[in-house]
Amino acid sequence: MKRELLRMDHVNLEAGGERLLDNLNFQIFAGEIMGLVSRSFKGHDQLIGLIGYNRPITSGTVWYDGKIVNSYSYSDGSANRVYVIEQKSHLVEGLSVVDNIFVLRSGFRKYFINEQVLLEQTERFFQENGIHVDISKRVNALDSLERCLVELGKALLLGCRLIIVDNPGNFLSQHELPEFQRMLRKVRDDGVAVLYIGNHHQEVFKIADRTSLFYDGQIRKVFERDEMTDRAIAPYIMEWQDQNQLPDLDFEDGVLHFHHVHSGSLNGLQFVLHKGECLTLLDMDNRIADDILGLLTGGSACARGRITLEHELYTPKRAARYLDEGVAVIPKDPVEHLLFPHRTYMENLTFLLDRKLGRSLIPGRIYRSIRDEYAPLAGAAIDETNILNLSLEEQMSLIYYRVQLLHPRVLICIQPLARGDMLCRRKILSLIRESLRQGTAVLITTTNVSDTLEISDRLMVVEGGVCTAAYDKPEFDRIAR
Repeated sequence: MKRELLRMDHVNLEAGGERLLDNLNFQIFAGEIMGLVSRSFKGHDQLIGLIGYNRPITSGTVWYDGKIVNSYSYSDGSANRVYVIEQKSHLVEGLSVVDNIFVLRSGFRKYFINEQVLLEQTERFFQENGIHVDISKRVNALDSLERCLVELGKALLLGCRLIIVDNPGNFLSQHELPEFQRMLRKVRDDGVAVLYIGNHHQEVFKIADRTSLFYDGQIRKVFERDEMTDRAIAPYIMEWQDQNQLPDLDFEDGVLHFHHVHSGSLNGLQFVLHKGECLTLLDMDNRIADDILGLLTGGSACARGRITLEHELYTPKRAARYLDEGVAVIPKDPVEHLLFPHRTYMENLTFLLDRKLGRSLIPGRIYRSIRDEYAPLAGAAIDETNILNLSLEEQMSLIYYRVQLLHPRVLICIQPLARGDMLCRRKILSLIRESLRQGTAVLITTTNVSDTLEISDRLMVVEGGVCTAAYDKPEFDRIAR
C-alpha cells in the first residue's frame, strides 16, 4: 500500500493582493517520482518554498509524513525534511566534498575533526548509495553532474524523504541527464520521493511515475502512468501552439560559416548558417556555448580553421565589434546581462540604436516612430520607468524587440528556453520567429532541444567539439521520440 508523504489540501497563498496558489490540491507518495510540468511560472517558486518550509498560507492545510505541519491557523516557519537540487549550487565552493557532507551538517558537534575518519565515512556512505564521485575533490572542481550527485548524497544523509529537482535539463548535458535520472530512480526504489520539475512534458514523462500539470497556482490535471503520452496532454497544450508558419527559406549562400574550427572544446566544428534559417546545435557535453561566443565576440581566436561572415574572413578584430558587423547575442541569462534595471522601457529598447544609426543622439522623430511601432506589442509596459516592475515575459520580450530593432544578420541564442514558464517560452519562440521573418539567421545552442525543434530548420548534434549527427526538419519527429 502506498504511503502518502506530502499532501496539500485546498491551499491558497496570496501576496501583494495576488493569489499565487489557488485552491491547490497536491499529493506525493513515498517511493515515487512525481513529475511537474508548469504551464505558467506563477506560483512555481511559492510551491517549492511551501513544500520546504511551513510559511504562512491564506487557507488550507499541509500534511508532511502523516502530520499536519501547516495550516491557515498556524504556521511556524519550520523546515520540512526536503532538499532542492537546482541550477544554483547549495554547496560551499571553497570546501571539500567531505566538509560539505559532514562538517557543515546541522547537528555536527565535533571540535577536533579526524579528516581520515570523515573521508572513510563519506566514501562508505556514497558506495552504499551507489553514488560515484571523487570525494577528494573540492566543490569548485566538480562538474555539473558530480555537484548534483553530491547534493543528492547530502540530502540522503540529512534524512530527507522528499527531494525536489528543478529543471535539471537546463544545467545538465544530454550525457549527464540520463545518469542523474538513473540515480533518482534508485533513490525512488529506496523509498525516497522525488518531485521532478521539467520544462517539457516529454522529458518529464520519461522518468515520472505520475505527472501533474501546474498552471496559475493550480494542479489542473494529474496524468497517471498510462496517460503520460503526447496524445493525452495535447488537449491541454493545444492552445499554446503557434500556428503561424514561417515562409520558405531562401537557401542562398550561407551567412555564417564555421570551417573546421578548433578552439577550446571545439575540435573541428563545421557548419553553415543561411539567411532566415534557424540552426540548433545540441551540445551533448554542455561545453561549446562559451567557445562559440568567444569566437564571435572577440574573446578568443581560432587555433585552427576559420570563420567567415558573408564569405569574408571573420577575424578577432572584426569580432571585437560584433554588433557593428551585424552579429547579436542573447546569452543564457539575458535579463541579468542585457537590461538596465532602473532605466525606462524605452531607454532599454533603444539602447545601442545610436550605433546602428551612426549618431550619438536619436532624433525625436525616430524615437517617436519606434514608440508608436512597439506600443501595440508592449502594451502598458512601454510606459514603465523601472523594468524591475515588469514580468519575466515582458522583460524577455523587451530584449528581443531591441535585437529586432538592430536587424542583425546573425542572432546567437544560448539556451533561449532555459528560463520562464511555458507561456513565457511560447512568447520567446514567437519572438525568434519574428527575427527569422526579418531575414536574420538564428543559431541556437542548447543542452535540451525540447521546444526549440518547433522553430528549427536543422539540428546538429555536437559531441567532443565536432558534429556527430545532423537532421533536417522532416526527421525531427523521430528525434523527439
